Amino acid sequence: MGLFRRRMSRATDPRPAIAAFWSWWGAHRQEIVEALEENRTEAALRLVEPAIAAIDSRLSCEFTASRDKKFGLLVTSAGVPELRATAARWCLAAPDDADVEFISTRWRHPETLESSVVKVDDFDFALNELVAAARVDTNSGKVHVAVHHPLFTLVDHDHRLRVAFLGLDAAVGEIDVERWIGSVEVTVDSPVDAMPLASLGSVVDQLGGSGGEWAAMEGRSPKGPVFAIVRRAVSRYTHPLADTHVAVVLGYEDSGNGMPADPSITHEIEELEGHIVDAFGGEGPQVVHVGHITGGSQVVAHFYVDGLEIDPDVAKPVLEKWSRGKTSIARSYDPRWEHVAPFMG
Repeated sequence: MGLFRRRMSRATDPRPAIAAFWSWWGAHRQEIVEALEENRTEAALRLVEPAIAAIDSRLSCEFTASRDKKFGLLVTSAGVPELRATAARWCLAAPDDADVEFISTRWRHPETLESSVVKVDDFDFALNELVAAARVDTNSGKVHVAVHHPLFTLVDHDHRLRVAFLGLDAAVGEIDVERWIGSVEVTVDSPVDAMPLASLGSVVDQLGGSGGEWAAMEGRSPKGPVFAIVRRAVSRYTHPLADTHVAVVLGYEDSGNGMPADPSITHEIEELEGHIVDAFGGEGPQVVHVGHITGGSQVVAHFYVDGLEIDPDVAKPVLEKWSRGKTSIARSYDPRWEHVAPFMG
């Protein structure tokens, strides 16, 4: 079941550094906005970058377009799973600014591909010239892509990848790129079945929309049959703040093969899981119930919580309501959701 994997150590609590950044922003905000209004974007960025790096040097920041304000300040994890919660916390702590929108992930905006030109290695790449061939892998639930641009012959592989991912983020959105895009190949030859990169979003939507929120799976372990109820609609991408895995183990009397002797136990499991979620403060950005696995004379219920804000031990009194066997609770910092990866797909 992958219950007790290698424990990852949590990085330094970013909340004090985030608070310090917003204090710094209050003191320098006017200078930054004036630079942006005068089209001195690089000067504004030189002011902001050291302050963002003080939170974590691996964070990426840039000024970008906004949906409803003059400017946008984008701070992202740059693809590092352990930083997604930090970027999200930074954004949630932001003040309401009349001119600047604060953003923690690149959103899908395929229209920008038509007019965007990025300079990479002294070459101007028009993003509307990006095309891609897509192959859907139903086994992994991923879309594998081969991306082409006419200027790829002029730059090395790393620069090609940079252009490709800038285009993919615009076409699909940063979160959906991480969740649904598998391998990314950059090719100097245009694929025979290539389509405009802006069309890739529809392919991802079809894959992401397949199936319901919950899925039932059966299998076998060394101890006998297992049955899993898994919430496929949630992931580390939808809940970046929920970075701590909580496993609640419920023992029961089995029928000889490790499965429950009393089928009515199912209702009791679901009821107890609901009480555990309530003890954590209710479902939301900081709390999510992923599902449970039954087999080997026990149920293992999987939850993820914001480990900086929620103490999993608050669920211990709830476990006293379970009368069918022994109970236990374990926690582990797991921003990659590795504990549930084998059955989440």
